Amino acid sequence: MKAKLFQFFLLFSISINLAFTENKVNMPYRELGLTERQAAAHLLDRFTFGPRIGDVDRVVEMGLENWFISQLNGNLDDAILERRLQPLKTLEMSAGEIASTYLGFGMILNMARREGIIDSMDLTGDRGELRKIVMSIYEKKGYRSQRELIGQMLTQKVYRAVYSQNQLTELLTDFWFNHFNVSITDNQCSGYVLSYERDAIRPNVFGEFKNLLEATAKHPAMLLYLDNAQSSAAEGIKTTMAYNMDQFREQRGRRSNNRFNRQPNRQQNEMQQSNNNQRRRRRGLNENYARELMELHTLGVDGGYTQEDVVEVARAFTGWTVFPPGQRREQMNRRLERGKRVGFIQQGEFLFRADAHDATEKTILGEKFSAGGGMDEGERILGLLSKHPATARHISRKIATYFVSDNPPEALVDRLCETYLETDGNTRELLITLVESPEFWDKSVRRSKIKSPFQLAISAIRALDAEIWRPRQLIEQISKMGQPLYAYQAPTGYPDKAEAWVNTGSLLNRMNFGLALAMGEIRGINFDLAGLNQNREPESVEAALERYANLLLPERDLTETLRLLKPMVANPQLAEKVSQSANQSRVHSKKSEEQFEMEERKTNIAEKNKSTKKESKKQLAQVVGIILGSPEFQRR
Repeated sequence: MKAKLFQFFLLFSISINLAFTENKVNMPYRELGLTERQAAAHLLDRFTFGPRIGDVDRVVEMGLENWFISQLNGNLDDAILERRLQPLKTLEMSAGEIASTYLGFGMILNMARREGIIDSMDLTGDRGELRKIVMSIYEKKGYRSQRELIGQMLTQKVYRAVYSQNQLTELLTDFWFNHFNVSITDNQCSGYVLSYERDAIRPNVFGEFKNLLEATAKHPAMLLYLDNAQSSAAEGIKTTMAYNMDQFREQRGRRSNNRFNRQPNRQQNEMQQSNNNQRRRRRGLNENYARELMELHTLGVDGGYTQEDVVEVARAFTGWTVFPPGQRREQMNRRLERGKRVGFIQQGEFLFRADAHDATEKTILGEKFSAGGGMDEGERILGLLSKHPATARHISRKIATYFVSDNPPEALVDRLCETYLETDGNTRELLITLVESPEFWDKSVRRSKIKSPFQLAISAIRALDAEIWRPRQLIEQISKMGQPLYAYQAPTGYPDKAEAWVNTGSLLNRMNFGLALAMGEIRGINFDLAGLNQNREPESVEAALERYANLLLPERDLTETLRLLKPMVANPQLAEKVSQSANQSRVHSKKSEEQFEMEERKTNIAEKNKSTKKESKKQLAQVVGIILGSPEFQRR
């Protein structure tokens, strides 16, 4: 009854949502030989983390175009998800609050050294004693461990992927995060990764590409991850602050007969001292962000830029840094009151330091930038790059690869590229172009994409209609399959092609995961296998395989899959061996079950029937585990 009420309110919410949206989507699936149900299953495979049982029926009932538009709007009621997220307090904290509260072990050690609590020589001493000192500082000053922050961040990602009705929003958030990758393995940026995804990525997944590009460029996580926060004008190069101070002197001089230049006021002296201090701390130009901005984020490897362009772009982004957290924050606030007059700019946790920006003349991608510029130079470059034809092609190919196939047809890439240039890279319009293209519906691309470990795990949870009440072990399983969340160290982000995920070792790990999940060996997850089949017990193991394969893999031709899996489910020793590989502790639990059954044979018939039921459940779990670990379930 509750499920029916939920479906009613969901459909009502969608109908209200669609009332304000003109339906302009035309999906040519019939022309490509797909039935309405097959097309619905394909949409669910590509635009969600995987269908739940009954989702195909719901999409057909709504209408495929209506369902897709509701996903593009991304504002379906998510009350269930919100209840899950409510205990995660970090989600409500600002980026600055998080960075000032959740400090890593090394940060506390450095603080203790600066405050004289420990000597620098003590850092190589007894780790146990150092830990006691660090923990006392955590408690005394109200700091929290970054481990707690990262735990909440991983939990919210799993909850959103499993429970959100706005599945396309979550899928795109994952896609764009990998495109603009940062990593919790970087100690400097790890405290900002949660707010990076929440504030820079998630709100911009459906908009114009430039908005997404600028939001990531100014976020502390990216500035720290690719070292731009440390990039500054080289020694002897005139900065924005110096230019502005010269103009200030000139204006004051004209008004007071040059008395300003002869007798500088206190504010002028303080700003000059700040400039001198910055010059002493200056580390010089860092090209990391400029290079990845063009190679990964925009133009692509073959985008037509040169090493000289990389250097010039890096110069344009000097001074783009992070507003300091913690004890230095108040000091910077005081300096900003004076600094704003000479070009300093604060936007949230982003800080433009006019005393670190190379304000001399530049030529970038054939365009001239006059001397005396400031933060506007970086913003202008982001605009140029976002509208560049090479960027349009690079982004179009990535979207086609993610949603269609590892080697998307050039005709589709061309069509997406044209839409990109017409709409300033509006993701919503790109996805409409995608589903209106025959290449998206071609039978050759159905089931052609291989799920990443995260996609595989989430799709299995959704297919089982499982409830997660503690996701820690599921997150560990995803890591074991090769995808520790938020922890890909390279700026490329996790790959999106089968070659990265398909090899002998990974296939075994995936089968192990499927069996461990179905057998109930991953703690913190509840589901009802019999309930998925309306509590109707299949007549045989083979019948169970066919029935549950059709439930978990809707609207697919399973002839070959069933042929390959039947010998596995018919051979209990093979299934048991694979299951034991997933979790060695099962050896002990199996032994105890066998002993228990031997003892029970000596008792009455009723007790014997209980053990038979238990064995039947175990067989069903093995059948489902083999389906979840099968090559077919790994396809989307």
